[in-house]
Amino acid sequence: MKTRKHIFSFHRSYAILQAMLYAGILWAMPVRQAAAQATLVDVDPAAQFKRAVATFQHGAYAVAQQQFEDIIHQIEYFQQTNRALDAEDARYYDAICALQLHQPDAEKRVIDFIQHTTSLPRRQLASFYLAQYYYQQHRYREAIHYYVSAGIDQLSNDQIAEAKFQLGYCYFYQKDFTHAAPLFADVKGVEGPYQIPANYYDGFIAFERKQYDQALQSFLKVAGTSPYDRVVPYYIAEIYYFQGKKQQAIDYALPVLQRGDNYYQLQLQQLVGQAYFELGDYARALPYLQQYARQADSLRREDVYELSFCYYQTQQYPEAILGFKQLSTVTDSLGQNAMYLLGDCYLKTGQKADARNAFAICARSNYNPRQQEIARFIYGKLSYELGYEDAALATLKQFLQDYPASDYANEAREILVPLLMNTNDYKGALELYASLGRPSPTLLRAYQKLTFGRAMQLINDGNLSAADSLLTLSLAHPFDAFYQALAYFWKGEIAYRRGQTDDAIRDIQQYLASGMSGILPALGEANVQSAHYNLGYCYLQKQDYANALKEFQQASRPYGTSGRRIAQDALLRTADSYYMLKQYSQAEAVYDQIIDQRLPGTDYALYQKSILEGIKGNYATKLQLLNRLTSQYPDSRFQNDANYEKGLTYMTQEKYAQAIPYFQKILVTPQDPDAPKALLKIGLAYFNMGDAQHALDYYQQLVQQYPHSNEAQDALASMRTIYINNGNPQGYLDFVKQTGMAVSASTADSVTYAAAETQFGNENIAAALQGFNQYLAQFPNGQFVLPAHFYRAECYFMQKDYLHALADYQFVLQQGYSRFAERSAAQAATISLNELKNFAQARNYFEMLEQLATTKEHELMAARGLLECDYQLQQWDSVLVEGRYLLTRQDISTNDQITGNYYLAMAFRQRQQCDSAMPYFRKVVQMTKSVLGAASRYYVADCLLQQQQLKEAERAAFEVIRSTPSYDYWIARAYVLLGDIFAAEKDYFNAKATLQSVVDNCQIPEIRDSARQKLQQVIAAEQASSKIMRNPSSTDTLSHP
Repeated sequence: MKTRKHIFSFHRSYAILQAMLYAGILWAMPVRQAAAQATLVDVDPAAQFKRAVATFQHGAYAVAQQQFEDIIHQIEYFQQTNRALDAEDARYYDAICALQLHQPDAEKRVIDFIQHTTSLPRRQLASFYLAQYYYQQHRYREAIHYYVSAGIDQLSNDQIAEAKFQLGYCYFYQKDFTHAAPLFADVKGVEGPYQIPANYYDGFIAFERKQYDQALQSFLKVAGTSPYDRVVPYYIAEIYYFQGKKQQAIDYALPVLQRGDNYYQLQLQQLVGQAYFELGDYARALPYLQQYARQADSLRREDVYELSFCYYQTQQYPEAILGFKQLSTVTDSLGQNAMYLLGDCYLKTGQKADARNAFAICARSNYNPRQQEIARFIYGKLSYELGYEDAALATLKQFLQDYPASDYANEAREILVPLLMNTNDYKGALELYASLGRPSPTLLRAYQKLTFGRAMQLINDGNLSAADSLLTLSLAHPFDAFYQALAYFWKGEIAYRRGQTDDAIRDIQQYLASGMSGILPALGEANVQSAHYNLGYCYLQKQDYANALKEFQQASRPYGTSGRRIAQDALLRTADSYYMLKQYSQAEAVYDQIIDQRLPGTDYALYQKSILEGIKGNYATKLQLLNRLTSQYPDSRFQNDANYEKGLTYMTQEKYAQAIPYFQKILVTPQDPDAPKALLKIGLAYFNMGDAQHALDYYQQLVQQYPHSNEAQDALASMRTIYINNGNPQGYLDFVKQTGMAVSASTADSVTYAAAETQFGNENIAAALQGFNQYLAQFPNGQFVLPAHFYRAECYFMQKDYLHALADYQFVLQQGYSRFAERSAAQAATISLNELKNFAQARNYFEMLEQLATTKEHELMAARGLLECDYQLQQWDSVLVEGRYLLTRQDISTNDQITGNYYLAMAFRQRQQCDSAMPYFRKVVQMTKSVLGAASRYYVADCLLQQQQLKEAERAAFEVIRSTPSYDYWIARAYVLLGDIFAAEKDYFNAKATLQSVVDNCQIPEIRDSARQKLQQVIAAEQASSKIMRNPSSTDTLSHP
């Protein structure tokens, strides 16, 4: 420790002195009344004047004043006898009497006398009395002036001692020690009432000037005299301390402490404790420093440090921790050392998390470079041991750069190796790997896992291209057959999602042939069942129904409860594959299995089985199955399909009247894709029944509502026949003209369109685009306007000209239903959502797609899109509806389950319903480590904090940091949340350390600024509850009698 400084200052010294004086504690300094020294004029005074002087000399000032005033009024006497000097003396005595009696005009009368008298002795004596008067009234500055004017020529020896002491005290009070010191020095050797106080003040001035030998000499003379015996022993002990005589200071102070009744009893306790502390006797120092800390109103940071260090040295670590923690905002060498020792205390008591924070604070200071180096290493090591692997990686990497020759360098490298293998921060780990130069064999083996792990994160984030590249790198380092097999699976999954069917088949077959597929645990979607399932769909897309059948049969086998959804859908596809292979009996058997067990998709199985019965000519059975479908599954998406098939069945049996109502049911939903066909069939039914007019009405409705459909051309042909049969060919021509359609497509029309379509089929997109532009310019109302707009939109889309593509898709949709409408709605929704971020517009297109969807893929796409748009538009009520719907579907992927649960959780959170949100957030946490998993972990912790479950919130926030190291945003927010939790627990040390780490390291401005603001609030809260003085130099003071 540095040499002890003056703990107290002059300000408080004098303040306490005054309090003691006013309380009558200290010796009252005498003020002697001056005896008149003036020599009377060499004439015999009158008896009256003599009596007045005598009365004055006896101190009867009121009587004497009256006598002198009577004399002054006898002006004629003085004029006649020429006793002018007696008259001036009378005025002198009169003014002094007024002063002694403290009369209101006394001060003025004395000052007037001093200014007008011609007698130097009387002026000096009057100045002396006036100086005493000012001294008594504590008007020391004015007293100084008149003491100096008075001089000492007219004073007695006692008066001289009195005047010098009082003048010295006036200077002392003004802190003018230069003028005060010689005056006290003159008096301290003179026996009398001022000798003791003069020695005290002489001693104190020498003490202040660090003239300790002189101060000690003076203090020892007064140490046994009351009231100085209560004050001076402290100074004497402190002088011994300042002289380096620590033991002598202790030996002198201990009896004084035992005696008690010391004005500075508490300060003596501290001095003895500090002396023991500096002698290294921490056990003896401890009780004295404890006593001081308990009783003091406020403490210096040095006091807290010394007490804590004594606890540390005596192995009382919990007590040391309480003290050192209070110094966490001290930014000098004392603060750095305190944090270093605090970290060690925490380690010795098994509190690694708190030790980590202490070493983090220590590492930010460079007053002691060696401590900083060690603290940085221990911080990195503890970060690794506690699971803060991102912080451990960053810290130890920087440590090795800054201290390549450190004693701890090898240990740091040894920690980094398992960090690379175990961390979930695959992004950071790969970056670190790239910076290591020549990797060791251990790191080469780790590279396979690192690239695979990062690929999984990229898949979860939707970056399939980058993920595929990393999986290729992982396969190039085939050290571990486990990760090799998984890499093949996910390469196949990526290829399947991207529509690269042949690549998907190749990679999935590699996974199944790896020999590991049968023994690998099911890791989410990566399992044998999913592999066969994906292969089945790949073969379906290639119309290879035989191989599709084999794969779906494999996938339909039970693979535990988690694979039930896939198994049920695979069973349906098994039946469909049999159907496409025309193995109808096998298909029917599987459909029956689904129907009998009432599995998901039973409505579809009923529909498909009805088709099989129709093929066999069993129309009655077919109709029974269709009726069962429509009655038992009123919300089935196959309702209209079933009604259409009922109509067709009756048409086949030439029961036209019975067919019509089922076709008409379809027309209730004009957007239904079967609506044009239904209109055409109704027209045909009426025509076959001989009701030409009703037939004509429905044909006209078809052409007007769906002019670009294939059925519209068939309807026109039938209308032409009816009009001709009715002998009204002009009516037909007028109708066609009214619709704006050409009576027949010209050869140029057909040829121009066909040329453009051929280029599109050949994937010559630029030429196709040019051809469609040419066609639409030449034939704006041509027969192929609708397909031309559609295919031109596809060209624009492939060229990423999304605005032009959207315009053409919109045109297609505005024409009503056609075979291009479904795809157009899907593409328009995709552009609006992903490219334009126009969520309201995208939502409209997804609603259209929901109505137009004829495939499960588009149904699912619509459900996903509606949920996404509602979430982005913050339509939380709709999010709840769409999210729940998505999660009830049987055909959703793991990503759909993640998104659905996350959006539901966020909707409840926005509605301040944390209890409802938590289960959904926790489901996301269980399913993924993607960015949504990171966010969900954070919101779980945030909800727990809002519920005041502080310990649970703390654990949850730590889990965010440990489990999601690749997502800096959520990690930073988790650290800030931890700061809030610690602050709520009044654990200000950890709150400050945590928030400071965000301020120092976070690169996200809004989070860093929030952390800085919260840090200031925590510091203010801590200071409000602390005894440590903020500005000790202005408040540590001593008192003087």
